Amino acid sequence: KDEQIQTREEIKLPDEFKPLSEITENDIIGRHAILYLKKRGITKIDILRYNIGYCETGNFKNMIIIPSYDASGKLNYFTARNFDPNSPVKYKNPSLSRNIIPFEIYINWSSPLVLCEGPFDALAIKRNAIPLLGKNIQNNLMKRIVTSQVEKIYIALDKDAQKDALRFCEMLLNEGKEVYLVDLKEKDPSEMGFKNFTNLIQNTYPLT
Repeated sequence: KDEQIQTREEIKLPDEFKPLSEITENDIIGRHAILYLKKRGITKIDILRYNIGYCETGNFKNMIIIPSYDASGKLNYFTARNFDPNSPVKYKNPSLSRNIIPFEIYINWSSPLVLCEGPFDALAIKRNAIPLLGKNIQNNLMKRIVTSQVEKIYIALDKDAQKDALRFCEMLLNEGKEVYLVDLKEKDPSEMGFKNFTNLIQNTYPLT
């Protein structure tokens, strides 16, 4: 218990974090960040809802910061994505445990659930989507899914994670869930966009 309390206290946004919902016309770097998000289909409503921000300086310089909050609204993780096209570093995540439930504050545990890889995928899917922050379902997330009222689960992982996706499908089927394996072909949800992805899952059939 003491270790859990200590870990939670260490989780905080970078000191240089600035909410993109509060930038002015003089924030040139911030405007570049918003333009990057706009090209990826992220709206002003998304920015406000998810408290998306950026950093001009520090360890996360020129990076979009997407926070994750637990069910009570406390920060439990954040991801960083570089919006500078010339930077060799595209991602930089904090050295924190990923054994959490990302975006938990936005999840309805009695409605169909979508599991995807990254936060930009979840933002594109919009409805009840949890980013795995990789290709694995962490223990805390798996326990929450199994014990929840969720009946339908859509697993939307990239082609290179197909074996992992099938393994998760089998685990959830054994727990009595109705599981759908979404065939993403060559595009991830963030590239497909909300309408195309929604159409895809509506034409996906449950596994047996």
